[in-house]
Amino acid sequence: MEALLLMISTPLMVVLILGEMIYSHFHHRALYTRGDTFINLVCTSWNFVNDLIFRGAALAILVFAWKFRVFSFAEKDWVYWVLLFVGQDLMYYVLHYADHYSRFFWASHVTHHSSEKFNFTVAIRSSVFQPFYRFLFYLPLALVGFEALDIVFMYAACQVYGFWVHTELVGKLHPAFEFLFVTPSHHRVHHASNPLYLDKNMGMVLIIWDRLFGTFQEEREDVPVHYGLTSNIHTYHPLKVVFHEWKAMWSDVRRSGGWRNALGYIFGPPGWSHDGSRKTSRQLRSQWELEKSSDFETYQQEAV
Repeated sequence: MEALLLMISTPLMVVLILGEMIYSHFHHRALYTRGDTFINLVCTSWNFVNDLIFRGAALAILVFAWKFRVFSFAEKDWVYWVLLFVGQDLMYYVLHYADHYSRFFWASHVTHHSSEKFNFTVAIRSSVFQPFYRFLFYLPLALVGFEALDIVFMYAACQVYGFWVHTELVGKLHPAFEFLFVTPSHHRVHHASNPLYLDKNMGMVLIIWDRLFGTFQEEREDVPVHYGLTSNIHTYHPLKVVFHEWKAMWSDVRRSGGWRNALGYIFGPPGWSHDGSRKTSRQLRSQWELEKSSDFETYQQEAV
């Protein structure tokens, strides 16, 4: 089923990419650059190879977990597939949350966010090393009773949905759709480096997880989106794009001054520092909100 899905979806993705490129060219939108598009293609190819290398092991572990399932489905009817879709989307949210709030996972996922552009090829700017750990977050689905190949298929199907939300050319949609599903507007927020938008809108298909767990943020007209990282890397060198955060993390560990600080640099949130020299996304957002508040303006006036 997964192969058939790829055979159908890949040509459609190519058509959308070419269409967006043509529109960008003739309307002078500058949505694409050669260097950025090159990196996006390198990352998706590298991710694909790693996925092929580790696919057998990941499936074997999921199958092994399924043997200890707590529930057995009588048949694979529509209820089975709906429950699998909802469960997979929730587990993806958990995976994505970990990618943003643990630097160890962020070091891999940051590749997807380092582009300062936002277009359909950014959707395939894959986290190169995610295939080596992604399956861990889907073990609960196998333990519940969903079969390994079905989990992998549903993940791929949801990834296809996630492709089309990587565009600036679609505005906000009908409120009912925006309330339930991830849209381009929601995902523009997710790729923004503005303090207000950092680490928001983690869902792949359903935005309800973000609404339930406090990570939702509406795209605001008064806060235009700036894409990329809080400190952009300004390079199209594939190895630097993929490994820059691993290198920075190792540098921080070496200067940490102790194992507790070292663990903080590895597993703590991105931006954490033992001496307070840097800020996490939550600290940056709190600082931004304070600076925008009337209390801060009053404080400044009183200080003067």
